Amino acid sequence: MSHFVRVAGLIAVLLLADAGAVSAATPKEIDAAKKKGADWLRAKYKSPPPGTLGKTCLAGIAMLEAGVPGDDPAIKSITEIVRKEAWGQTRTYEISLCLMYLDRYGEPSDIPLIQILAIRLLAGQSSFGGWGYECGSPGLGMAEEQALKAAKPPAVGKMNPEVEKYVQGVIAFRAKNPPSPTDDNSNTQFAVIAVWLARKHGVPVDGALDLIEKRFRGTQNPQTGGWGYTPTTDGSPSMYCAGLIGLATGIGRREERRLKTVPKTVPPKSEPGTEPKKNPDDPFFNPKTPADPKVEPKKNPPPRVADPLDRASQVAFVGLGIHLAESAKAGRGALTVKEGTHGLNDMYFLWSLERVGVLYGVEKIGGVNWYEAGAHTLVRSQSPDGAWAGTDYGDEVNTSFGVLFLCKSNLVRDLSGKVQKETSTEMKAGNPTSTDPKSTDNPITKKDPLDVPVVIPGPTGSDVAILASELLRAGDQDWAKTLAKLRDGKGGVHTQALVTAVTKLDGEKRKEVRDALAERLTRMNADTLRSLAKAEETELRRGAVLAMAMKDEKAHIPDLVAALTDDEEIVVRAARAGLKSLTSEDFGPASNATAGEKRLAAADWQRWLSKQKK
Repeated sequence: MSHFVRVAGLIAVLLLADAGAVSAATPKEIDAAKKKGADWLRAKYKSPPPGTLGKTCLAGIAMLEAGVPGDDPAIKSITEIVRKEAWGQTRTYEISLCLMYLDRYGEPSDIPLIQILAIRLLAGQSSFGGWGYECGSPGLGMAEEQALKAAKPPAVGKMNPEVEKYVQGVIAFRAKNPPSPTDDNSNTQFAVIAVWLARKHGVPVDGALDLIEKRFRGTQNPQTGGWGYTPTTDGSPSMYCAGLIGLATGIGRREERRLKTVPKTVPPKSEPGTEPKKNPDDPFFNPKTPADPKVEPKKNPPPRVADPLDRASQVAFVGLGIHLAESAKAGRGALTVKEGTHGLNDMYFLWSLERVGVLYGVEKIGGVNWYEAGAHTLVRSQSPDGAWAGTDYGDEVNTSFGVLFLCKSNLVRDLSGKVQKETSTEMKAGNPTSTDPKSTDNPITKKDPLDVPVVIPGPTGSDVAILASELLRAGDQDWAKTLAKLRDGKGGVHTQALVTAVTKLDGEKRKEVRDALAERLTRMNADTLRSLAKAEETELRRGAVLAMAMKDEKAHIPDLVAALTDDEEIVVRAARAGLKSLTSEDFGPASNATAGEKRLAAADWQRWLSKQKK
C-alpha cells in the first residue's frame, strides 16, 4: 500500500470518528432560554428577596439587557431599592453594580448619585491600582443627601456642585485613612467597568485608569499570560478576563489619543458660481461635487506598530484560549460548567468570558466559538422554571449571569468601539449564527486573537516558542515553507514547536500541522516511538501512534493495542485507525468509549493478536 493512500485512509477514518461532537444550540432555543431566564428574574424580583444590593442590581441589569421594559414591576421595584440604599454603600461590589445599574437604567436624575458612587470608588482604589472589598469614605449627612436628591442633573460632562463639596471631604478623609493595600482582581474587574462608565458622567477618572493600566501590565505572568486572584497567586480563567478588561481601558484611551493626532480632512470648496442649481421639479437631484485638482488624494496612515498593550493582550488571549479549548474538548464542543470551581468553569467565568468576547469583538478564542459553546451549555443546563441553579452564588446570581451571557451584554459600548478601532460599534445580541459581516444583527468582528502575531507563553527566548510563533505568524504565502521547515528540521525543538503550534490552531491549518508532526515522527526508530506514545503531551502521543501506522510495520501492532486505553479520545481514534489500516480488522472501541469499553476492545485485539502468532 502506498504512503499517500495509507495517510489518506487514516485521515478519513479520523474525520468520520469526529462526527460525535455536539451540535450548537439554535437561535430559537437561545431566545427561548433568554426569555425564560428573564421571566424567572421578573417573578423573583417583583418583590425583591432579601440579600445584597449588588445581587439585586445584577438581576436588574440582566433583565434590562434581555429587553424587560423600565416600567415592569420588577424593574420599578429594583430601581426604587437602589435609589434608596445606594447612598450608604461602601463595599466595592455593591458600589460598582449600583453604578452599572443606574447607568444602564439611563435616568438623568440619577447622575448625582452615580457621581457619588464613582467618587467613593475612586477613594477605595489602592496604590497598586486595584480594589478590595471595602471602599473607605465618609458618609453623607441627611441634609447633603436631600440636597443631592433634589438637585437638577448637571450639564453633560460636569460634576454636580454638591458632589464637588463631597469630593473635598473624601480627599481629607482619605489623607487620614488611606485605603488598604490589600486588593484582588475580582473586586477590581467590577470596579474597572464602573470607573470607565463614570467618565461620561463628568467624574475625573484619568488617574485611576492610569493605575489600572499599570497594575495589569505590571502583574501579568510572563509564562502563562494570565493573572491570579491577587498578584501573588496562580492564574485562573476568570482573572485572565479581569486582566483583559483592565488592558482594554488602556487600549481604548490609546485609541483616543491616536485619533486626536489624525488631521481632519476638510472637503474642498467650490468656486463661486460653479454650484449646479437645484431643479425643484426633480426630487432625485443630487449633483456630484466637481473634482478639485488642487486636492491631493487621501493617504492611508502608516500601520501602527504593536506596543506593550497589544502584546500583553495577545499573550493573555493565548492563555485564555488554551483553557477554553480544553473546556470545549471535555464538553465535546460545549463549555463545561461546574459548581465549586470559583472562577474556573462556573457561571461567573461565563459572564467574564462574555464581557471579554464582546468588548474585543472576537468570535473565536483559541479556535473555540465562545458564544456557541457557552450558549449550548446554558440552553441544556437551564432548569424547567427558567433558572440556572447553583450553590456557589445562588440561583439569582447564576440566572443573571446566564441571561447576560446569552444577551451578549455590553455595558461599555464606547470602550468596545475604541478597542475594536470602530468608533460606532454597537454590540447587540443579534443572531449568533449569522455569517454576513455586514449584518447589523451580528456585528461581532469575525476574527480570532490568535490570528495576529503572538508570543507563545513559555521561557523568554525559548527556541520552541520562537519556532512555534514563526509558524503562527506565517501568512498564506509563507505557511507551507515554514511548516516544512519544522517538519524536516533537525532537533527535538522542531518536534516540540509543532506540538505547541497545533494546540493553538483549528480547522485546516491544525490538520496540516498534525499531518506534518506524524510525518516527522515516521523518521524515529521503534523504541523512540514507543517512548513518545507515552509522552505527557496528547498531540505528541497521537502523532507517535499515527507514525507507527504510517511506517507499515506490523511490529507496532502491540503498541497500537496498548494505545487503545489512552485517556484522550484523539489518541484512541488514531490507534484504532492504525490497527484497521495494518490488519484490515476492527475490534473497536467505538467513539467516546468508556474506560471499561476501551479495555474490553484492547482485550479483543490482544486475543486476535495471540491467534496470529500460533
